[in-house]
Amino acid sequence: MSKKATYEVLACQYFVERQMSIAKIAERLNVSEKSLHTWKKDNNWEEKRTKFLKAQYSTHQTLYELVNLMATKAVDDYKTEGIVPDQKTLYFIMNMADKLYKLKKYEEQTVLEKIEETNTTDISKEEKSDSTNEVLDKVFAALMS
Repeated sequence: MSKKATYEVLACQYFVERQMSIAKIAERLNVSEKSLHTWKKDNNWEEKRTKFLKAQYSTHQTLYELVNLMATKAVDDYKTEGIVPDQKTLYFIMNMADKLYKLKKYEEQTVLEKIEETNTTDISKEEKSDSTNEVLDKVFAALMS
């Protein structure tokens, strides 16, 4: 079986979901960077990565809005009518708020790791700056869309 048949799906997953660089994927899978760049171009990995990042942000944003709406309603009901939120509502708000905090910390840590990974590869300072800016641009573009 060819390397493409064996590793292409896994390489795409590393690139899209784990935000790994082509150099790191090549090292991990023992596949040439040239092959990976070809696979990346032929199968629109950049587009897939952007969609993946947008979906992650969309999920985070939706959960945040839901928790915010429920908490706001609970506070408003208590202030205006003296209605204490039921146990299920309080439990949901408490658990989701904790999950949102952990998700945000995870996202921040992932971005920092990707920047560090980019900075530790054997490339020139100019290329390092370009790579770091490229990663940041992609993350911020996905978050702002």
